[in-house]
Amino acid sequence: MALETIKIIDGIKFSVWSPTEIRKYSVAEITAPETYDEDGMSVQGGLMDGRLGTLEPGQKCITCGNTAARCPGHFGHIELAEPVLHIAFIDNIYKLLLTTCRSCARLKIPKEDLEEYHRILNKEAAYTVVSVKHIPDQIIEKAKKEKTCPHCGKSQYDLIFTKPTIFIEKTELGENRLLPITIRERFSHMIDDDLKLLGYDPSTARPEWFVLQVLPVPPVTVRPSIILETGIRSEDDLTHKLVDIIRVNQRLKESKEAGTPPLIVQDLVDLLQYHTTTYFDNEVSGIPQAHHRSGRPLKTLTQRLKGKEGRFRGSLSGKRVDFSSRTVISPDPSLDIAEVGVPESVALKLTIPEVVTEWNIERLKRLVINGPNKFPGANYIVRPDGVKIRLDFVEDRETIANNIEIGYLIERHLSDGDIVMFNRQPSLHQMSIMGHYVKVLPGKTFRLHPSVCPPYNADFDGDEMNLHVPQSEEARAEAILLMRVQDQLISPRYGGPIIGALRDFITGAYLLTKDGTTLNPQEFSNLAMIAGYNGTIPEPAIKNKSGQFYTGKQLFSLFMPKDFNYVITSKWSKGTKGPAKDVVIKNGQLISGVIDKASIGAEEPDSVLHRITKDYGYDEAKKFLNSILIMLKQFITHYGFSYGYSDLELSTKTKEN
Repeated sequence: MALETIKIIDGIKFSVWSPTEIRKYSVAEITAPETYDEDGMSVQGGLMDGRLGTLEPGQKCITCGNTAARCPGHFGHIELAEPVLHIAFIDNIYKLLLTTCRSCARLKIPKEDLEEYHRILNKEAAYTVVSVKHIPDQIIEKAKKEKTCPHCGKSQYDLIFTKPTIFIEKTELGENRLLPITIRERFSHMIDDDLKLLGYDPSTARPEWFVLQVLPVPPVTVRPSIILETGIRSEDDLTHKLVDIIRVNQRLKESKEAGTPPLIVQDLVDLLQYHTTTYFDNEVSGIPQAHHRSGRPLKTLTQRLKGKEGRFRGSLSGKRVDFSSRTVISPDPSLDIAEVGVPESVALKLTIPEVVTEWNIERLKRLVINGPNKFPGANYIVRPDGVKIRLDFVEDRETIANNIEIGYLIERHLSDGDIVMFNRQPSLHQMSIMGHYVKVLPGKTFRLHPSVCPPYNADFDGDEMNLHVPQSEEARAEAILLMRVQDQLISPRYGGPIIGALRDFITGAYLLTKDGTTLNPQEFSNLAMIAGYNGTIPEPAIKNKSGQFYTGKQLFSLFMPKDFNYVITSKWSKGTKGPAKDVVIKNGQLISGVIDKASIGAEEPDSVLHRITKDYGYDEAKKFLNSILIMLKQFITHYGFSYGYSDLELSTKTKEN
């Protein structure tokens, strides 16, 4: 057995491919525009040459001998009849033409200045990181203004750049177009020291390599052809583009050999430049897009990489996972803030693996009998020997349920109380994904308590959210210990609760706790019961001839810890220039002031909610928030809150002013 040397990769460097390297990596020169012959075999020297790799499952690659599953594919190359500019480096080419002498190809900077820049670059002179970074920009700014070369004394001409690939010099005799062959010749004379000052590494990025003499042809694995239902073979967009390049290249070679007039030859060079440009990037401004016969724009190299559907965002960063669901979200203020309403149709598909024990065997047997289409049920049974039984195909589920033993694994439906992870994209902070408890509900949307919108930055105008079901006890434990909604109450951004009362809840809190709001004993008891209060009912604060009445402040006080003391200024008091510290809570009783956004609102530091969270913990804060939210929702529903035209009309005094 041969000894294998293990080496550690220090880093990856991107560099420009030189013509020599392109030819070295190539396994075949591609000269024929045809792909397959009449017998369906790949043409030698064509774009689907067998040496470039194999696509057929059983076929072996001519170059490496591997089958399609293991053959990575191999590059070919096209020898261009005339050099063309690489569209991706067009800005670099323009800057280099501006800064270098048209005669000697030196930087149009005096020798003394160049030496000074070299000293800074070599850290021999006083320098900073910023000054080194700015050297190329400073050189470009100085050099493009020079009208005479400080090295050879030749006059320099103004340069006109017509996008995307035409460069013209304005000479005394008129305008003179700089052809790619001329540009390449000029760049090849640039010295390494000048290139280093401009930020280039001459060993990996010579500027003449920006002008293509040889075009690499990607392997067939990058541009596979597909066979349609009709049996017709359809080629990839890159292959179509390469066919155009080869055809024009052949015509150009033949025209040059036949002594065709220079004007026609130049037209063919421009056509070759167009096809090469659109091969690299089919969305370059200033030239028409290359289209398919159907009229669809071709998807060439740049389009495959950039954008939402591209290689980076679409394939590499865009993940697809199992045990997840996605649908539109709707508000449900009757939910607990830590719950998520899950449609029954989703609960039937998402499963949780549960190991059969002596304590759950009877319950799991009932779920197996219900099967995959009746909620709550089960979709699969996994035996200890690894055999997986899909209950869709089992007719007599009672028999199979009776055979279940301890140690079996039942993949049961998602049920009430299961912990799941809920996420809304973009995930910008840790609260973008939180642990919620499932509440299976009818309907087709996920239901979310409106107060939990701020951490997700969610609203209900069509937003969609993702639900992930943890599949192991460890994952569930992590979600419960680290990710629950109540554990994310305090936001590092606000230094206060990110979850709290919003809109109607705040209006309800103000209407309930303002002076003059009274409730009869039945209303008081009903609202206390709805909010889950199970302590003793206090004595009514108001007793008169009309009867006994509770105040709104009394109802709100039921849900605060009995030893809670706090003083705060309400938003209402600030807005009406009322007294400071108007909200007074003593031993869990709201003595004065109104409860508004300052006390229970989301994104409000030092609020009543924030103080309860800090002094009594997350669970107590969640209990308080849940109770008051459901009570306030019920209160404002019956109390009512509306406005009419008179509320919108300007007062007479305002009109006069």
